[in-house]
Amino acid sequence: MKSSIFILLGATALYACSNNASHQEASHTDTSHAGHDHSAMEAPKDTTAILPTQHVLFGNLKDSQTIKLPFIVKFGVEGMEVKPAMGVEANVGHHHLMVDQGHIPAGTMVPMQKETEGYFHFGKGQLQDTLQLKKYPMLTPGYHTLTLQFANGLHLSYGPAMSKTITVKVK
Repeated sequence: MKSSIFILLGATALYACSNNASHQEASHTDTSHAGHDHSAMEAPKDTTAILPTQHVLFGNLKDSQTIKLPFIVKFGVEGMEVKPAMGVEANVGHHHLMVDQGHIPAGTMVPMQKETEGYFHFGKGQLQDTLQLKKYPMLTPGYHTLTLQFANGLHLSYGPAMSKTITVKVK
């Protein structure tokens, strides 16, 4: 009796596995229906056209300003909306702050997890940060450029039209 049950269970499992493999094979070859492999799909592209009224800005810094650390820097944007990085929406994005780096070309991913190289990501929709040596060790006394770059939810840059670079003197 026990051996009959094990044979029946084994046959059922074998059938289920072979049936599942056939279904998976079909889903990888047939892309004409909703059951196809989604990993092969392209990521949505952002086709937002930048208008002359859209730009980013430093809310409390001007070019050539002298600052003393710690310093709270405020990020702003006009003509677009700041939201956490979660996919692509027209006229929506988040800020990246770069120290001693220039703007990122449009459609190019902003470098991520490169803080030691001067790339800082604000994908939660933050509108400010505190410049301090612990987080920004490259902000030694002297002149530095700060570039604010706006990017979409996939971290793809909106390009130079949605960036702002200024020079600051750190005391």
